[in-house]
Amino acid sequence: MRLEHLTEAEEDHWRGEFAQENWIFGSLTLSVTLPEFSGGTPSLQRMHFGYYLQPLHLNADDREDLPRRLAHVLARRKPPIDFLELAGAGLRIPHAFPPGFTLGSVLRIVLQEMRRLPLKEPL
Repeated sequence: MRLEHLTEAEEDHWRGEFAQENWIFGSLTLSVTLPEFSGGTPSLQRMHFGYYLQPLHLNADDREDLPRRLAHVLARRKPPIDFLELAGAGLRIPHAFPPGFTLGSVLRIVLQEMRRLPLKEPL
């Protein structure tokens, strides 16, 4: 597995693509102070934990069900994308993938499958 990160321009591109479908796309990072890894002096570090998708649909059923339905559809396709995690009201997309996948390909497939999901109340 290799780690992948999007540049700021790529993140903005995907943010715009997912916003057209009424979903939030963002990066998950954690700011931590790790004195034991910086020679004993506290230093602020950032740890990257992948990316996050969350629907912004007004209908509560869609807002809660869409991440689960999307994860189910993606896990059953060939080849399966079964490494996404349900997290709160959305999906966490890791920044490391099995061989054959890249971050860009996973995001394209997720967007494609997301567009096929029927909504209970169309926008």
